[in-house]
Amino acid sequence: MKVFRFLPVAIALALGISSCGDENSLIGSSIVDTDLEIVVDSSFQKMITAESIPNDSVVGRTITQLIGRISIPGYGKLETDFLTQFMSASTFDTVGVDRLDSLVLYLSYNTESFTGDSLAPMQLSVYPLEKQLQSPVYSSIDPADYYNAQSAPIALKSYNASFLGLPDSLVKLGYKTIRVKLPDAMAEQFFEKYKTDPLIFSSPSRFTQYFPGFYVKTSYGSGCVVNVQNSVMNLHYTKTTVINDKDSTYASTQTLMAVTPEIATGNHIKLEIDPAIESGIAAGRVYLVAPAGLNVLLHFPTREIVRSFEESVGAGGSTIQGLINSLILEVPLKELPKSSYKLEPPQFLLFVRKSELQKFFEKKELADNVRSFYAEYNSDTRKYSFTGLRTFLNDVIEKKRQGTEITDADEEIVLVPVSVYSETVSSGSSYYYYSYNEQEVVTDIVPYISAPALAEIDMNNIRLQLTYSRQKTK
Repeated sequence: MKVFRFLPVAIALALGISSCGDENSLIGSSIVDTDLEIVVDSSFQKMITAESIPNDSVVGRTITQLIGRISIPGYGKLETDFLTQFMSASTFDTVGVDRLDSLVLYLSYNTESFTGDSLAPMQLSVYPLEKQLQSPVYSSIDPADYYNAQSAPIALKSYNASFLGLPDSLVKLGYKTIRVKLPDAMAEQFFEKYKTDPLIFSSPSRFTQYFPGFYVKTSYGSGCVVNVQNSVMNLHYTKTTVINDKDSTYASTQTLMAVTPEIATGNHIKLEIDPAIESGIAAGRVYLVAPAGLNVLLHFPTREIVRSFEESVGAGGSTIQGLINSLILEVPLKELPKSSYKLEPPQFLLFVRKSELQKFFEKKELADNVRSFYAEYNSDTRKYSFTGLRTFLNDVIEKKRQGTEITDADEEIVLVPVSVYSETVSSGSSYYYYSYNEQEVVTDIVPYISAPALAEIDMNNIRLQLTYSRQKTK
């Protein structure tokens, strides 16, 4: 523990007024005539323990869809496919349509959106769902509950992830599409249904009762997993229209339906963790594995931090007040052995009580910086830094003062691999003046399923530092 005393009183006054004006603070008051000490305490980091815990059933909260099968030494065997509903277009082009040519499912991904051998021969199969998906959809879902496993697929598609052989124009766009032709009878079915009962296509709830969706399964191959970012179903057709008083016949395309955030979709993920990781865990090592692999359970010394702080600011016969300035947790990673698969740590980690984890994802919550936080991985320092945990501690202390005791749940913190999505929000102008600014606003935090990810926590170098001001009135 380090203690810094600031004198004369004028400096203490300035610091105290600044700190007590922080609207996030629940502790402290203004200083009239005081000595001010700044206490920096890192002793609590020795009290942190951690263990890897299973994360084998993550909630489907993203339109990202993984398809493929891969075995990675030091990581494990991953097989993934997906079940999805579709958002239907509310109107179809039906005027002058002469012929329905084809109905095609397009699964699009970009140049960086696959793991493994881009030339590995793979095959997927498509099955219609026989009942609606129940939301939320978890990665442990049994597809057999939703489709007829004894039936033949309605479509098969062989593919590889390579961009080799694509026209330069498509390569420059940076994405590739797996094109899956669906039965002609399905095209006729959708088209005729719209003409006789367009109301069915007016909302997701009505449409999914009529068409529950697809199960897209890995049916052949190993060596590659593709991260599909965009899934649409397009109808290709021929129509005739009058142009300059003459009939003109041409080919046209319309998007009948797509995978969107408004509908239910979920990845069915099976991960067999490498025995080397299992052996490491048995020996006390701590790993993060995604998707649907391992979280980290921290035994966080909340009680001891609060006890030490309250004793420090409330001991002795003098009037002493305290203000928490910061609580910082740094989670460093060990360097993993070199691998041709280029496994990376998850981009973000979520810090949340274990007791609140399921609710966080099911209720589509965002980090509120009081009960939940997120940190981005810094590849230069090889760390995740949670720098704003002061509000977590203030919240616990305030509730304790109101009669709610600190429990084991306040000390069981889970670190969870997540993806964080944001958008730029612009604002500006008023009646009297014009101003303009842009701000990144987080819109979604979902379990990380983008690609195989692996990290080992460096437990010997975890840093937990509490800094607070101790004010003694003369």
